[in-house]
Amino acid sequence: MEVGDLDFDLNSTIMQNSSNITNGTTKLDYYGVTLTAVFSVWLILIIIFAVIGNILVMLAILLDKDVQRKDNGTNLFLFNLAFSDVMTAVCAAPVSLYTLIHEEWHFGSFFCSLNLILNVIFLFTSIHSLMYISIHKYLSVKRLSQCEKRPVNRYVCYGMIAASWIWAVLFALVTTFVLTEAEYKVKTTQCGPKYPIFTVKSVTLSLSNLLINLVLPFIIMLIMYLKIFYIIRGTAVFRRQSSCSDSSLKWTAGEKAAINTLIIVLACFVICWLPYLFYTNYVFFTADKDSIPAFLNPLAYYFGFTNSACNPVIYAFRFPDFKRGYLEILKKFTCCSSSRACESVQKTDVDLRERIDLIENNADNTKISKDNIQ
Repeated sequence: MEVGDLDFDLNSTIMQNSSNITNGTTKLDYYGVTLTAVFSVWLILIIIFAVIGNILVMLAILLDKDVQRKDNGTNLFLFNLAFSDVMTAVCAAPVSLYTLIHEEWHFGSFFCSLNLILNVIFLFTSIHSLMYISIHKYLSVKRLSQCEKRPVNRYVCYGMIAASWIWAVLFALVTTFVLTEAEYKVKTTQCGPKYPIFTVKSVTLSLSNLLINLVLPFIIMLIMYLKIFYIIRGTAVFRRQSSCSDSSLKWTAGEKAAINTLIIVLACFVICWLPYLFYTNYVFFTADKDSIPAFLNPLAYYFGFTNSACNPVIYAFRFPDFKRGYLEILKKFTCCSSSRACESVQKTDVDLRERIDLIENNADNTKISKDNIQ
């Protein structure tokens, strides 16, 4: 066989393999067994902790009286943030886990668009919720510095929460159906915007995503927390007990603790989503998409998903009321997990009440009898 025949056979084999890959008959293992196992375990733990932890946060806000008693509007934002994290863990993370294992998209074009929309909505709702939390805390501290005990109007809080969802939904729809379209790309674990070609639409999408959804919220949060720090440390009102009542000074200490906790939440959010920010910009400016390492996509997204499981842990260590609320809810759940156990407890309580009533009645009858004899 001549050299030319060998070259022809080799080229034919390469073309055939490429055709098989395109038709889906040949599957490439981009991540390998070890990375797939590591990423899978990581994401499963995220799903478990995010769902259980954030449901506990929402139940504590709704049911625990100690948490409700200290509510000054912050709980509304924490509930909104917890709900967004639960939806991320329920709707986005499992799809990413399935696609990671199979390394293919099996759900069709409609669910590909839906996957992109949900990822955008939950991510940007979380970002803008944190931004509005910083604005709310600044307004609260500013009122306190003026010895005004009234908290920020709850309707203002509702408006901020609604704004975070409305903007996220609008941006997701415009991204998916106007500026670009959803597609599944190899070496990824979910559907995303089509790889940008440098057109007006793609540049508009990238710049608006970077500036409006990431840079601007971070700048606003930084300014708000710097202003809060200045008010607390620099304003003489916080050092003059004569200008405010003792109760307001105690509330100031609580506000300072809450602000420190929210700054920790913000720092955790930034750390978890920075890999995603670097990854998206790297993909945008890389001309040869095939040269992008496969592990970068799940690494960037799973760091972001990790943030959904962080906040409940932070609340437990920083807010004693939330920690007590978690324990009370878990105790109730443990007690009521078995209907027989609950029925037994209830029956014991009823029997105990009947015995107490019987003893009290006997004591009353004895007293009456003694009075009649006398």
